[in-house]
Amino acid sequence: MIGKAALFALAKALEGIPVLGTLGGTPAARAGIRYGDILIEVNGVRTRTVLDYIEAKSLRDDGMDIVVFRTGAEQRQALVYDQPAAPMDPAAILAELVTLRIAPTVFEGEAEESQREPD
Repeated sequence: MIGKAALFALAKALEGIPVLGTLGGTPAARAGIRYGDILIEVNGVRTRTVLDYIEAKSLRDDGMDIVVFRTGAEQRQALVYDQPAAPMDPAAILAELVTLRIAPTVFEGEAEESQREPD
């Protein structure tokens, strides 16, 4: 199994999002998505960042067509939702990703702003 640091390095090189796991019974788990996969594309949109993923996921409410990189090759998968997805709240998704430590708590530009002294 690939280590976490190597997985993140590979995802960066491939310009994708590393998969750290799936929840049992979810469409991703049923499709065989697993730790070590790199998410390359969702619904025809390249997913270089979590924001790309959120935008691409919102294009459909019945599922996702994805491309993952696994063991040296790209694989296409269709994920079908059990029921149509509820309208997405990007702020709630980002908060969940931060909680799961998948997204950074400080984004580019914010670090410099928070370090400036008030006028």
